[in-house]
Amino acid sequence: MKSLAVFYLVIMSIICSTAQAATPDIKMRWLGGPSLLITFNDLTLLTDPMLGQGENAFVMADPNEMFDLKKGPNVKTHSRLTTLPKFDLDTLDLILISHAHEDHFDQTAQQKLDKSLPLLLPVQDHKKINGYGFDNLFPLKPGDTRVYKAGNGTLTLTAVPADHSENEKLLPLLGHGLGYFIKFKEGNWQRTVYWSGDSMATERVINFVKSLGQVDIFIPNMGRVGTTGPLGQISLGAKEATHMAATLGAKKIFPIHHSTFDLYLEPISELEKQAKQAQLSLDVISEGETLIYK
Repeated sequence: MKSLAVFYLVIMSIICSTAQAATPDIKMRWLGGPSLLITFNDLTLLTDPMLGQGENAFVMADPNEMFDLKKGPNVKTHSRLTTLPKFDLDTLDLILISHAHEDHFDQTAQQKLDKSLPLLLPVQDHKKINGYGFDNLFPLKPGDTRVYKAGNGTLTLTAVPADHSENEKLLPLLGHGLGYFIKFKEGNWQRTVYWSGDSMATERVINFVKSLGQVDIFIPNMGRVGTTGPLGQISLGAKEATHMAATLGAKKIFPIHHSTFDLYLEPISELEKQAKQAQLSLDVISEGETLIYK
């Protein structure tokens, strides 16, 4: 009996050691558009919530249509071309907002999300989002950092500037949004993510991200939106995204903000083609699928 007890203790010790040595991971489930569920240990955050569906998914001015800049664009309903994957809103711990345009925080999300959820957002959008009834707001400017405990690890978020256009004269009109540099850490294990928000690949933004360190996973907002309208291009295309990834030395590209809505003009196949030519590592998934990064 004594030998069996010793054997049992040895086996349990091996099992416990294996469990302790398990490699941490980051789970990323794409919900479509700019909306991404990111889970690290017991912490789950949602980026730019877009929860509307069907032909009237959200209401917003259309940057793809020609209009008189003095009078402003045509406000209209926009269609979602794919089904919103099912997920439990009660599992959310944190909301991350790049900017408050309705194609990044739609009317359905404004109504359905728990108003007490912690919400990180650009300083300029504080008044607007507070007006929707959200009262647990943390307005950030570029360089501001927040740290969250995630099980045995930590998640550190640093606000990064986002230039919605390469034309500086248009930035006051389009607003000063944010991207985020996210560091996931547990013990000696660490991974970094740069989520661009609706930023073009300007020198200012690239240099800011470089100053924060190595980028393991680059999450660009694609779609080449605006190229048929008077504002010009206001989200990344394949050319800009591959340039940005190569310049930052990103190990992986995980594109979002494509295919889901009629607002997006460039097919994701263009990025697939250009990333292959540039020999960049690319992960493209469909809405509802999950990527696990170790």
